[in-house]
Amino acid sequence: MNVSEPRAPGHRLYPFTIVWALVYVICLWLSAREGFPVDIAYYLVLGLGVPLTILTAAEWSAHLPGRKSAFFVLLACASWWLASLLLVRAEYDWRIWHTLNTVTLLIGTFTIGNWLAGEIEKVGHLIPVGILGALVDIWSVFQGPSKSVGRQVVEHVQRQIASGAWQPPPVVEFLILSWPQPGAGFMTPLFGLGDLVFMAVFLAASRRFGISLMKTVLLMAAALAASFIAVFVFNAPIPALPFICGFFVLGNLRSLSLTRSEWRITLIVSFAVLAVGLINWLVRAFTGG
Repeated sequence: MNVSEPRAPGHRLYPFTIVWALVYVICLWLSAREGFPVDIAYYLVLGLGVPLTILTAAEWSAHLPGRKSAFFVLLACASWWLASLLLVRAEYDWRIWHTLNTVTLLIGTFTIGNWLAGEIEKVGHLIPVGILGALVDIWSVFQGPSKSVGRQVVEHVQRQIASGAWQPPPVVEFLILSWPQPGAGFMTPLFGLGDLVFMAVFLAASRRFGISLMKTVLLMAAALAASFIAVFVFNAPIPALPFICGFFVLGNLRSLSLTRSEWRITLIVSFAVLAVGLINWLVRAFTGG
């Protein structure tokens, strides 16, 4: 089969998607129950929520939508995302509307990731995709727009913890997949938009180019575990894409290859991104921004 063509769905039953939905609903119900053990709550969020999200993305990776179908799906997702955002911000029942916002975000990011995977011409092109994704995320988190997003999200979570009750999240938090926190009565930010897109790209590309899907699932799980550990250790927002992209590229380096000219272009663009980031940092340092 020509790998440039979208593959037909490999199956119609999605057990991990169903389990993901059940665990999500259970956590949503438990979020209304005060006094739920904190340790168990973290296990449900990190120990089940994260792996199930990766496995759900792996199930969806059999679908490589064309540009037209991806456009219409994203248009529908964007409309519903905006509607649910406004309803949550207006303080309508967040357990309904924020949940549906999460589902919309999942569908939209998986669609983007699977579509991008279908546009990749050769498996080796995943190397520059990973390198550039990691570099841009590092710049964005420490100097760019993600820094502001991270600060607002952290402040919002701290306010919720202090009050012990749900509060309307800032608009930027709707770009992050949130998980209901058992026993806490609010949502916990879990995955960034870019994290979900890149996971979907690597999983769909693995299926498309014959890389072990299970290996990629394990690499994604290890990468996210490492990023969460880094967040706990440094107690600050940490870019996840360097872990996601780094684990995938290094873990599959034998299956990936580039020509000399492709390596040259990749290095030139990478140095250009680093130069822009350095200039931005110097400007901020000297202007006090």
